[in-house]
Amino acid sequence: MRKRICFATGWLCVVLGVAGIFLPLLPTTPFLLAAAFCFGESSPRFHCWLTGNRYLNSYLENYRSGCGVPRKIKARSLMFLWGTLAVSALLVHEWWYWGLLAAVGIGVSIHLVMLKGSLREPPCFTLVELLVSLGVIAVLAGLVLPSLSRARDGARAIVCASNLRLAGTALEYYADDNAGMIPNVTGPGYSAYSIPIVRMFGGITFALGRVIEQYRIPPEVFGCPLNPDRGPDYVDSQWRGGGVVQTGYIYRETDAGFLPLKAHPRNAGRALVMDFACMSGSGNPLTPHNLESVNVLYNDSHVEKLRNTAAVGDRYTTSTVAGAMTVPACAFIWEHADTE
Repeated sequence: MRKRICFATGWLCVVLGVAGIFLPLLPTTPFLLAAAFCFGESSPRFHCWLTGNRYLNSYLENYRSGCGVPRKIKARSLMFLWGTLAVSALLVHEWWYWGLLAAVGIGVSIHLVMLKGSLREPPCFTLVELLVSLGVIAVLAGLVLPSLSRARDGARAIVCASNLRLAGTALEYYADDNAGMIPNVTGPGYSAYSIPIVRMFGGITFALGRVIEQYRIPPEVFGCPLNPDRGPDYVDSQWRGGGVVQTGYIYRETDAGFLPLKAHPRNAGRALVMDFACMSGSGNPLTPHNLESVNVLYNDSHVEKLRNTAAVGDRYTTSTVAGAMTVPACAFIWEHADTE
C-alpha cells in the first residue's frame, strides 16, 4: 500500500511539475524533486525514467549543481506568459481587466528576470512541451469562455429588459397625449387581439409603431438581443426598408380583457407587452432567452422576468400552423402573466 501511495503521489508531482513549466506561478523543481523521491521509494523503473529524461532531469541537475535557470527557458516562459495574457485581453474588453492582466504580467516577469541565470543550453522544445502547452491553453479557454458567454448573455438580457422599460415609458407618454388610451391596432376602435407588428404594407403604422413615430423612439428598442430572429438590428433594418416590420415583442392591445383606458382600475397588475415566443409551423421559431424565460412589461411600467418553457401553452410559448394567420391566439400568455 505504501508503494502504491508513493507511486500515485510521484505521478501527481510530475504532472504538477510539468504544468509549472508553463505556469510561472506554479513551482516546477520542488514537484520534480518530490516525484524523484516518491519513485525512488516505489518504482526504480520510473525513477530511472525521470532522472534519464533529458528535459525534466535538467531541473533536478540544476538544483543539485546550484545552476540557475537557462536563459532560453526564461525567454520561453516570458513569451508564453505575455502571449496568454494578450489572448485573455482580447477576450474581455474591460480596462480594469486589462490593468489586472498587466499587473500580473509585470509581477511575474520581474520574478522570472530576477531568477539566477545560466548560460547552459536547455533541451530543444519537445512534443511533450507542445502537448502540455495546448492542454494548458485548452483548460484556460474552458474556464474563461463559459464565463464570458454567461456575461455576454447577462448583458443582453439587461438590454432586453431596458428596451421594454423604454417602451413602457413611451406608452405612458402616448396615454397622456391621447386621453389616457393605449395605441390601438387598426381603425378608430380596438381589435382585441395581440400583435408583434408595428407597420404594415404601404407604410401604415399602428399599435406600438405609433409611439415609434410620435416620440421618435429608435426602432431597435423593439428588438430583444436574446431573440435570434427578432433582435434590435433586425427590427431597425426592417423599419428602414419601408415594408412590414415585425418586432421581438408582442403587444397585448385589448386582448384577454385588457381595457383601452390605460389607467382603468381593472388593468392593475396586468401585462401589456412581453417577449414573443412562438413555435411556427411555416417559418423559423422565435426563441427569446432560449425559451427559458420571458421579460414582461406590466401596465405600471415595471418589468419582470418570468420562467418559460418550450411547451406550447404551458406558460408563455405560443404557436402558429402553416397557412394560418401570422399572430396566434395569445389570451393564455396574458392570463399566465397577469397578477390580478
